[in-house]
Amino acid sequence: MLIISFDAVGDIEFDRLLRYPAFSALAKQSSVFRGVSTVFISNTYPVHTSVATGVLPCEHGITSNTQEFPCANPVWNSDERMIRVKTIWQYASEKGIKTAAVLWPVTGFSKTINYNIPEVIPRPGKSQIITSLKAGSPILQLILFLRYGKIMKGFNQPQLDNFSTACMTDILRGKLRRSRRNKKPALALVHLTAYDTICHYNGLGSEALEEAFQSLDKNLAALLDAADDDDIIVFSDHTQLNIHTVADPNIMLVKEGLIYQTGDGYIGGENGCFFESAGGSAFFHAGKLPPQRIENLRSLAGKSEGFRRFLTADEMRETGRDDAAFGFCAKAGFCYEIFGAEKKGNHGYPLDMDDYKVFYMVKGFGLQPGINKGGSLLDIAPLVKKRIDDAV
Repeated sequence: MLIISFDAVGDIEFDRLLRYPAFSALAKQSSVFRGVSTVFISNTYPVHTSVATGVLPCEHGITSNTQEFPCANPVWNSDERMIRVKTIWQYASEKGIKTAAVLWPVTGFSKTINYNIPEVIPRPGKSQIITSLKAGSPILQLILFLRYGKIMKGFNQPQLDNFSTACMTDILRGKLRRSRRNKKPALALVHLTAYDTICHYNGLGSEALEEAFQSLDKNLAALLDAADDDDIIVFSDHTQLNIHTVADPNIMLVKEGLIYQTGDGYIGGENGCFFESAGGSAFFHAGKLPPQRIENLRSLAGKSEGFRRFLTADEMRETGRDDAAFGFCAKAGFCYEIFGAEKKGNHGYPLDMDDYKVFYMVKGFGLQPGINKGGSLLDIAPLVKKRIDDAV
């Protein structure tokens, strides 16, 4: 089984993907699910962990990409030990099945992924290579960094996806080192992010995205060739919406004298309150503020530029924000980021936004080719677990 993530390529882009040869050929052989619901909060790490577990963020515990407190260099939630429920690779390991993951979110320090190149972001001043070696399979990474490190240009795209694909194709083919332990994995996961990166900086419909589409199709072709006749799942985790205005809700707290802005983020006052910005949504963590002050801030948030609506109790629960005083979301064209960081495209919105569906397609797994409407990304993990059970 090979699972491939097309980060941020929503269902709205599916017809365009069909113009490219590898994707079109795979779609004809697959059971295609369109108009699929992602999970809220619709950001990369929570969604990928939901795909890997089959449950909502409130259950698996990965509720955001990074730490909640607003700062310029937040800690990323890369450590697998933060996940509170069993993942598909842990399930496979229990059944004696070897697994591999390349730049899959929240796989750092995994004890059950046999071939692991985790997606980990080093702290400022720390080495990317050393950080990765500590968090993943050290010998495997050394071999592949030496072999393909020249492909990369930091986190630039599509070079990073080209590196990920080169590594995964060698893992799938068993082209690592001469060893009796060098057995190919039966479950492999790879995360391709070129579209997400380029869309953040250029927006939907940009000519710059052509490079991302070509890269995704080229790398998909290489992965399918290496996987041979394996069962395949390709999915998108969330989509993006075009942005013209980026706001930082913490400015409200600065004006109220509750927190103070610094070059690296914010310093909380004695009440410990702050706004967590999550793209299309934001959450207010009230600390020790009295109820009347919280209500005043809620009123201010409701009158702020770009405000769309407050989040429902179910939305707050599902995304794991029961501890927040309230949450709200932005209108199309607006989003929330620390310091109002410039972006042309973003995600993190609740699921009722227009053109905000995703897709997945499945080759094999006992499913017949064809087009299906609706469904949820939460359906993927049970499908994989059933395939594992059938195999053993």
